[in-house]
Amino acid sequence: MGKRATRIAACVLAGVMAMQMTGCGNKKVDYTLDGESGSASGYSDDGSNDAGGSLAKSLGIPEKCDETFDVGNSGLSEISCSGSIDIPDTDSMKRVYYSTMKLDAAQIQSIVEGLLDKSQGIYIRKDGVQTKDELKSMIESTEKFKKEAQGQGDDSSDAWYDTQIETYKKQMADAPDSLPLLENYDDPYSSYTGKYGDKEYTVSISQYGGEDDNTDAGVYISFYKSESEENKLLDGVSGATYTYVTGISNATDIDLTNVTNESKLTENDAISQAMNFLSKMGIDGMESTKTEPLARIWSDDNGEVKQTKVSGYSVTLSRSIYGAKEREGELYNVDNLQTQNGYMFEPGDSVTLNIDDDGVVDMFSQLYTDPSSLQAEDVELMSWNDMIAKANEGIATYYEKYQTRYGKVQFNNVALRYMATADDDGKLCYIPAWIFTQSEELRGQDTVGEISQIICINAIDGSCIDIVDNAKKMKLWETY
Repeated sequence: MGKRATRIAACVLAGVMAMQMTGCGNKKVDYTLDGESGSASGYSDDGSNDAGGSLAKSLGIPEKCDETFDVGNSGLSEISCSGSIDIPDTDSMKRVYYSTMKLDAAQIQSIVEGLLDKSQGIYIRKDGVQTKDELKSMIESTEKFKKEAQGQGDDSSDAWYDTQIETYKKQMADAPDSLPLLENYDDPYSSYTGKYGDKEYTVSISQYGGEDDNTDAGVYISFYKSESEENKLLDGVSGATYTYVTGISNATDIDLTNVTNESKLTENDAISQAMNFLSKMGIDGMESTKTEPLARIWSDDNGEVKQTKVSGYSVTLSRSIYGAKEREGELYNVDNLQTQNGYMFEPGDSVTLNIDDDGVVDMFSQLYTDPSSLQAEDVELMSWNDMIAKANEGIATYYEKYQTRYGKVQFNNVALRYMATADDDGKLCYIPAWIFTQSEELRGQDTVGEISQIICINAIDGSCIDIVDNAKKMKLWETY
């Protein structure tokens, strides 16, 4: 679909985020189990960490981590940690067995018809097929962009525009006059188009975990305006060939730190709208974990920003497991994972909704865990000192196996989280794990999303979790 569609798809993938549900029909789903998630701050007089309640005290967790680990034969000159420690405010953590999320036809129907107005018709799109009218609109838009570029003295992309136009014209020959009306919900990889309010929207659903799939990554759902609706937003913005919305922390091409939010909404208004939107899909119990101003950005094919506007909020909601968060932070930038000739699908359960004064602009999500499948068993966690001693034996070995291009590793964040793993029998389970990360602020983004080094220590036995092997056992690794 060309550069414009490719860029929009990249923005979508960068923000593909996740939520979760179970049951069918209009069943409501509670994402929290046996307590609220969160962490607190504060320390006792003896220097022990009060942030995690009695759990922190019983494990002897200090206020900050200040450790130097053995480098062994890793080739590193230093492996150290100096940073804060984030602990869940809970009394205990468990081993929690689970199954990945699967949606049947009834659940898909509940989602789609909870959002799109069936009385005005819901249409199904398979294999990315485009209608004649859509292709005609794409040709007209491409010709317009080509003319605008020429008007600015840029003819370097003429050949590319011409190729796209010719491709669209060839596709017109076999393109349908219109998308077929929805008959059933038996396709796990379909997109559904219809009216949300007075605008045309698409609900796209992809499932990874069927009998024929090599990947078991759950379900991805997205909700976004149709191509024609997006094109309307380009009118009046000279040189812009595509537009999208994002939280301001992800707007890396322009400084928006001092820009005023023009929205009439408050953060609480946006969170309330987000909750109501999920309720339409039969989902309850999500927790708001991040809210930030929303930016709409208009850019050209070269990525040059033509106009920006801050109006609304980007709301991220996540789930907790027995009062503690799942491991967070994307691993695409982890140095020694980039050399493993493969890609890891990241498990997680959260949803991001972008909301302005007109309502929900779009939503991107991943459903990984089936909440109805959770089965917990009690475990005993190692004390902080015993865990550090045990980890000191395994970290150097891990870096010997997974070499990094860094000369030294200096972790600056530590968090106790639930981490998705597979046990020795291949059963999926969340276990308490100490997550040591080195995060760097790159391209102006949040440091949580720019993890360059990571070590995950099993909080039960102090062993170093092999991230790659673990992902392969969980069917979350794709080799290339």
